Amino acid sequence: MRRAFALAAIALVLVTTGCRRASETRAPASTAVGDAAEARKALAAQSWALAAKHLRAAILKDPGNLFLHYSLAVCATWLDLREEAIREFEWVMAHAPSNSEEAKTARRWLANRQGRPPTQAAAEPTGPDVGDSGILGVVMWAEPGQFPTPQARLQLFLVGLRYTPTKARWYVLRSDREGRYEFKRIAGGQYKLTDAIAGQPKWRLKVAVKPGENLALDLTPENSTSVRDDFPQDTKLPASQRVAPDSARR
Repeated sequence: MRRAFALAAIALVLVTTGCRRASETRAPASTAVGDAAEARKALAAQSWALAAKHLRAAILKDPGNLFLHYSLAVCATWLDLREEAIREFEWVMAHAPSNSEEAKTARRWLANRQGRPPTQAAAEPTGPDVGDSGILGVVMWAEPGQFPTPQARLQLFLVGLRYTPTKARWYVLRSDREGRYEFKRIAGGQYKLTDAIAGQPKWRLKVAVKPGENLALDLTPENSTSVRDDFPQDTKLPASQRVAPDSARR
């Protein structure tokens, strides 16, 4: 079933490559064009790991490209990179037209996935388990030699720590146009706050929030992973996220 789904999804990627809408095929930087072209070759050859490598590089230069994000989500399903697939399909859901084939595929995959608590797109859960705590701040970043600037529409993840009462908690949101973010109505406890579930994040912080507390925490170069990394072990992929041969997935 998963193989049939993935083949159908990759076929959609290849078919839609040449007929992307103008708003989705704006000319990216030359390096992104090269990586995107190499990714298409790898996709055609079903070389998922190689395609994923080029897609990640292309996304860094052209972060608003639907084809790149959708293709990376498909690759992640083949490579058992569950968190990356979730992240990229959620990006597709947030940016693709709701009636597009990409959005429909993403919606089906996210609806059928198992073993992961549902994310809260607005980081504001509902129901009897709603908490009374919050975490808020501003996301600022600066490349070498530049002044920090607010990071708009940056996706942030708040993940409950294993072996703690918050282990099943999972929240996700995007910063606003001024770089501000706020996780609302969350359960008090211990979390990992990061901007990437798969790949190299800018931030990877251990956060403890008390019941009823609104914790102020700005994300800046001063508490980025180059200065402070509270989860260095996450750099090594667990066995479940390593590339397996095709025969192991059949």
